[in-house]
Amino acid sequence: MLTALIVAAAVTALIAGIAGAWSPCGFSMIETIGTALGDARRSMLALATATFTLGALAGGAATYGGLAALGTLLGGAGGVRDGLACALALAAALADWRGIRIAPQIRRQVPERWRWIMPLPLACGLYGLLLGLGFTTFVLSFAVWALAGISLAAGSLTLGLVTGLSFGLGRALPVLWISPRLRGESGQLALDRLALEPRMWLGLRRLDAIALGACAAALLGSGGALAATLPPFATDPSVDGASLAWQHAGGGRGWLRETTRTVRLPGRLPALGGGRVAWVQGGELVIARRYPARAPHLIPAPPNARVDALAVSARWLVVRDQVDAGVANLFAVSLRDPSRRVYLQGSGAPGAIGRPSISGDTVAYALSGARRSTLYEVNLATGARTVVLEEHANVLFSNPVISHRRLLYERTDRCEQELLLRTSQHGHARVLLTLPSTVTRDPGYQPGYVEDYNSASLCAHRSTGAGGAITLGASALGARDAYVSESPADPAHTRIVSVPLD
Repeated sequence: MLTALIVAAAVTALIAGIAGAWSPCGFSMIETIGTALGDARRSMLALATATFTLGALAGGAATYGGLAALGTLLGGAGGVRDGLACALALAAALADWRGIRIAPQIRRQVPERWRWIMPLPLACGLYGLLLGLGFTTFVLSFAVWALAGISLAAGSLTLGLVTGLSFGLGRALPVLWISPRLRGESGQLALDRLALEPRMWLGLRRLDAIALGACAAALLGSGGALAATLPPFATDPSVDGASLAWQHAGGGRGWLRETTRTVRLPGRLPALGGGRVAWVQGGELVIARRYPARAPHLIPAPPNARVDALAVSARWLVVRDQVDAGVANLFAVSLRDPSRRVYLQGSGAPGAIGRPSISGDTVAYALSGARRSTLYEVNLATGARTVVLEEHANVLFSNPVISHRRLLYERTDRCEQELLLRTSQHGHARVLLTLPSTVTRDPGYQPGYVEDYNSASLCAHRSTGAGGAITLGASALGARDAYVSESPADPAHTRIVSVPLD
């Protein structure tokens, strides 16, 4: 899903790439490819241009996509990191608007000898790769540095790759425009104007400053707009980028809120993920890229069973259903080939299989019984099943959400209900929210008798007697906030609350 931040970063990167034409390497590439080293064949010119463009695209994707991948390993986006990226974008915008000299500057050019010792298409491909990487030659705008910080902070591979490809395309466009005409008068005039009009470069930097301002605004708005006004009487939250979906606590249809609108869906159990929205409508499972959709993907619902949970990614739909006898099943359906189904779990105990979530090809869900509670992750591409967490007595794991290598889940024992976030497979979980358990706690002795042999269970944050009135339910994980359902004694008054991640 192309969010406002992705669009703003792509525009910024495209302009920054074009501004790179005013570097020594930019002029060198135009002349090298435009003259084809004395080879007048148009095929050689076309091939050299193509390899240069592919190299620039690959270099940009490697730099900014790699930084975004590193951001996912560090735990994805968060409020503090978004704030730092916003400050960096604003500082770079001010510097580019004022035309301040670039610092730090990388005073390095592409190796000239390559074009003499290599076939021209190969040399141009390598030249394009170096220019696309952004930080291996002269930097012509502060936006190049700012976009690196934004990619790292956002921790979104989509944003990183789109930014990198846009930057690579920007580096290639001046070459694509001037090189084929360089042997003629129009090409020479264009090259001369490029060399003699530094005001064009300064103008591009000012355009970059405006685009960086849009990036800063998107960073401030991402996540915060979702958490600002959460709907009342809502449960089962689902988040994807700047979109939030939920089910009305009284049943009926689900709802979808995007950046500028809130719509009531024609079905129930809405789920978001991978740029898609899914819901149950009658006897069908509906998957679309947006709502309303012209040609949604329709999959027949399981016969003789009621679907009670969905999760969706770009490639899979995960379904939990239950028959009248209480038997529940959890399975995944390939969106590319609906006939391909992967069975994940079955249980004869109602409520034993928790609400699933999916990120890419990885499904997370909890399975709980009288003796054990286990949190699983299953890779649908390989079939690998991993036990992430397991307890054998008096502990319940529930509502896991996996997103960008982060795991949000709930842990309940006789004392507390906790909402926890883990940012790596073996890392320490951080407590985001704590509520008292709903379990009644016995004082351990009969009133009016001696207390010397008190056998009550000890809890650090609650006294004996009745438990809490609020039960934690389904959850979701956004860029800057976690979302969790809180159910009071009357389930119709269930609400969704947000918890900042920083």
